[in-house]
Amino acid sequence: MSPERRDEFGRLFLARGFVRRRLGLQWARLRHRRVSFGPRCDVRAGTRLRVAKGALARFGAGCVLDRGFDLECRGTIEVGDRTVFGHHCTVAAEQSITIGRDCLLAEMVSVRDHDHAFDDPDRAVLDQGRSTGPVSIGDNVWLGAKVTVTKGTTIGSDVVVGAHAVVTTDLPDRCVAAGIPARVVRQLDG
Repeated sequence: MSPERRDEFGRLFLARGFVRRRLGLQWARLRHRRVSFGPRCDVRAGTRLRVAKGALARFGAGCVLDRGFDLECRGTIEVGDRTVFGHHCTVAAEQSITIGRDCLLAEMVSVRDHDHAFDDPDRAVLDQGRSTGPVSIGDNVWLGAKVTVTKGTTIGSDVVVGAHAVVTTDLPDRCVAAGIPARVVRQLDG
């Protein structure tokens, strides 16, 4: 850590944060035995991790789960190293969600691989079950605040998705996308 940052926050402040993060990770490992955490993960207060029997949730090294993070897993969730989830993000898998390494998911992002079925107008939506489709997010992806990623979508690597966008179709590598539904607005150059 740089001397400037150490002086800015103070050593005691930084030491307390280090201890709190280590204790949070150990507490999460004890409480949630069906969730696998890599080394140096930071699990903050107020995270809710619900994993069904037979389901798999795995976080790589150095991941950050900020306060209010909500995970619901009945299928498979795999997250690469150094991926950061902002406060009050939701990740819910009935089938499969894969998130690459070095991703940033800003506050209140929602990633779900399922939705309610609603094909039969003569039956209540509640009684029609769910439809699912795997979600895949590549490496080095930044999802802005309140982005929603829907079932069956693939987001390539090196992608930026603007705040409040709703991803309903696949996004290619190295692009910037925005809007409802999210559309590519430009390609990222080398």
